[in-house]
Amino acid sequence: MTKLDKRTAAASAAFLAVIVASATAATAGKDGSNSGPLRCEIRDTLQGDAILLEPMVYADESINGTYKVSVSRGGRSGSANIRQEGAFDARPGNPVSLGQMSVEGNGAYEVELKVTAGAASVSCVKQVSGAT
Repeated sequence: MTKLDKRTAAASAAFLAVIVASATAATAGKDGSNSGPLRCEIRDTLQGDAILLEPMVYADESINGTYKVSVSRGGRSGSANIRQEGAFDARPGNPVSLGQMSVEGNGAYEVELKVTAGAASVSCVKQVSGAT
């Protein structure tokens, strides 16, 4: 391989690494923190005229910690703000539901979940909408 070929290969590899890192950063944490020993997810299911929300925690080791979840909606038809927090215990391979909330299915909501265990902390944010 010539010097020019080595430089081109190195530049191509660096460029590819930047693209992959950017794509990963763009998707992680929006609706779920999908890497690391502590992860979160916000599940949403349309059930009739309501949206069922279920914040989840995943762990690679046995841990305990705390969580805070907030659901907000603002608009011409009114606003809604729901806050819930508590403690959890998680084990590897066993997703933990942090409870369920039901909201009106005719609106758009922002759901934010923050999970803390020891020095680790992850956040998930998800935009949820039902039938409009």
